[in-house]
Amino acid sequence: MDDQTRTARREPLLDEDGRRVVAAALAGAALGSWPAFTLGVWGVVFFEQHLALWAAATSAFLALGYSRGPRVWRRPDVLALLLPTLWIVLAWILPVGGTSGIYQALFWLGVIITIVGLPALAAFLVRLIIPSAERLQGRERLAVAGVVATIMLTSFLVGTQHPRVLTCEDFTISGNHAPENCSSGTGSTVR
Repeated sequence: MDDQTRTARREPLLDEDGRRVVAAALAGAALGSWPAFTLGVWGVVFFEQHLALWAAATSAFLALGYSRGPRVWRRPDVLALLLPTLWIVLAWILPVGGTSGIYQALFWLGVIITIVGLPALAAFLVRLIIPSAERLQGRERLAVAGVVATIMLTSFLVGTQHPRVLTCEDFTISGNHAPENCSSGTGSTVR
């Protein structure tokens, strides 16, 4: 083992900047992977994911207003927390179901808000929770966005190719509806 390798092993794995990048990427990818997967498997984002995003975003919006005063609600980044509420209001007002253009637009608005909103909300929460996380610079932000996008795209692709990886039993035992094109056999999560 050369001196350079020994020195690298003694250095801490992550410095403060590295921790911020990893935390932001982890949070964004963890929140964004499941809706991307369900979009790949079933072609939809489940209502639970829409509602979880709505609850988290609205909680952050209200908490910021209560703790910082109502003026904070004028900021565009804080107002963006209301996008899931906008989707719910539109879903409430517009007819549910069907194949009309309005229904399709509402469906895709919900998908986009959820797929983009969950990682964006994760980034927002990381900035709130981790001291100095707002100091992520251009290259670090690009790295985080790249990691999150890669994980979400891979999750979507795994979802579209689920018969190669998962069985009907895997879906059923996890409490999910087995898709029509799932593979039969004993699941990978069943012993």
